Amino acid sequence: MKLVIITGFLGSGKTTLLLALLKDLSSDGGRNLVVLENEVGEVGIDGAYLETHGLKVKELYSGCVCCQLAGSLVTTLSELREALDPECVFLETSGLANIQNIMGTMEKYCEVVGPDEILTIALLDIERSELIFEHDIPVIQNQVKMADVLALNKTDTGEAGEAETAAAELERMNPDAFVVPMSAAEGENLAPILDRLREWI
Repeated sequence: MKLVIITGFLGSGKTTLLLALLKDLSSDGGRNLVVLENEVGEVGIDGAYLETHGLKVKELYSGCVCCQLAGSLVTTLSELREALDPECVFLETSGLANIQNIMGTMEKYCEVVGPDEILTIALLDIERSELIFEHDIPVIQNQVKMADVLALNKTDTGEAGEAETAAAELERMNPDAFVVPMSAAEGENLAPILDRLREWI
């Protein structure tokens, strides 16, 4: 069983990207994919929305999977493996998730998903890229540095040359990551991420 972690600061477009990716990946009906939503509050809005698109959704409430709910994440993944045996679980974290903590928990306690079976996609909103680059915001720095794929979202709203500048800065921050300028809402340039997922899953 593989695990895809989709993370990003509040409002970066995680759910929009998740829906776009899963719609394409499940279009042939031959994949067994499950969505695991981490809601910090007590009401899961995104999970209900995802279920309307025919996706299997499990929600973790009232905390973040990187700290208060770390044990729940490990238990839930084991339960999903036992009950549904999915090819891949897509975990959408809260905007404040510390990916390093999640990876540490998985490596130490999770028996159903190994470190080499986890792919992390971090979203950054181009509209706030200048703010992110100018200020050392620990949670965002952590998400960027731990990502396998850096999705620079909302490039359709940026000014000329802004995407190239922001992408270059992300490559500097994490030279090992695959940087993709894209627009989840418009469905622009999702193909490189989908190709990476198909090859990996």
